[in-house]
Amino acid sequence: MSWFRASVGALTLAAALLGSVSDAHAGSRVVLLEFGGRKADVLREKVAQALERAGHEVVLSPQRSHRMSNAQVKSLARREGAAAVVTGYVRHPNMQTWALSLRVNDGKTGKLLGRDIAFKNSWLPGLTKDLVESAPDRLEAALGGTNPSRNMRRGAGHAEPAFPDEPAAASTPEPPSKSSDDDEAVPAGPAAEPAEASDDAAPSASGADSSSELDSGAEGERKAAEGEKSIVRLHARGGFVHHTLSFSDDIYDRLRIERTNMWVYQVDAAFYPFERPIGDRLGLIASYESIFSGSVKDTDFGSTFPVTYREIYGGVRARYPVGGQDLGFDLTFGQMQSGLGDKSDAAHIPNLSYTLLRASLDVGFNAGPLRATASAAFRLPLGFGQISEQKWFPRMGGYGFEATVGLEYPISRVVGISADASLRRYLLEMNSVPEDAVNGTSEVAGGAVDLYTAGYLGMGFRL
Repeated sequence: MSWFRASVGALTLAAALLGSVSDAHAGSRVVLLEFGGRKADVLREKVAQALERAGHEVVLSPQRSHRMSNAQVKSLARREGAAAVVTGYVRHPNMQTWALSLRVNDGKTGKLLGRDIAFKNSWLPGLTKDLVESAPDRLEAALGGTNPSRNMRRGAGHAEPAFPDEPAAASTPEPPSKSSDDDEAVPAGPAAEPAEASDDAAPSASGADSSSELDSGAEGERKAAEGEKSIVRLHARGGFVHHTLSFSDDIYDRLRIERTNMWVYQVDAAFYPFERPIGDRLGLIASYESIFSGSVKDTDFGSTFPVTYREIYGGVRARYPVGGQDLGFDLTFGQMQSGLGDKSDAAHIPNLSYTLLRASLDVGFNAGPLRATASAAFRLPLGFGQISEQKWFPRMGGYGFEATVGLEYPISRVVGISADASLRRYLLEMNSVPEDAVNGTSEVAGGAVDLYTAGYLGMGFRL
């Protein structure tokens, strides 16, 4: 019976050892390194939530994974008391591609567990939704020591391609990894380039375990970008504009203040005709704004005059992603007109017609799906229209500036709704001289303020 008891004891010990191996990472402590690429912090937070929902304790490390060796990964895991180290890299090579690659390294050996875990979607909210739905199972599979195929998602009883536009690859066994822990330099995450590298460049990887879908994903993105010949963005808005024109130091005391309210519409278009690497970073823009209809009543004389208002401009736009923000610069040329339909000059208020150059700097922030923008612009008038004629102010000059804030929420990948508010203010200098007052041929004033405040609601479209 002694041999029977010994056999039972050996089997029990073997089962315990096998169970401990299979559950080595279950409910364990996991280090999550800094991600690389655009919106890295947002997607890193989603991955942390996925790990926590799977029962793991997550340690958010400020360290990046650039060219970390197995020994460095093992040292970091030992220092944090972690069973695994996870990192990721985000790629956004064009307007319709968001991709995230995750790597899981074993805390005891520092080596890569399985292949990279890839997620891809055509827009950022869709990518975050994919993370919420499938990241817990796929990360749990990697932490449990399994090795899912690079192009297969672990889902509800069936396999589907990790990249929708790529065929699923057949599952193949992993090549054996090298035995050395200290000499083999294996990145602990997909970012094999510095953190400041361009989002358009996919990180390189070294070692046998690194031949994952990073290469096939970059190839898929390249093909998608080659098929994306141009990008068009349209915005249609309706809104309300309040206009005030007031003069200072009116020597004849006969210049009147104009106050008008207008219901307007506005259409903006942006066209990015270039392919990568320029892509959506340089394009052509145009804007048109006009009044639906409107009139104003002259309270002094009891007359009613139609209101005229129009602004049109076109030019170039450059944009560049910096961290989690987008910086943009516009340089445009156009015309802005406002005034009254008063051909007989009964109201004695001059019309304005600015021919102007406009330079604008803007920044965009993303807070989940909601996007906020703010911009400031300088306007240089090259002409002023009727107000600069001889009977008014022939020597006038001036400049203008504008400020705009807006919010946009995407309904789908193509359509979004927006709300905007803007202020346009011109500071006019009349440059009157004594001869104007002596001869009485021109009006005399020190200056004027031409102010437009507006609010808009609209929809945006990406084609």
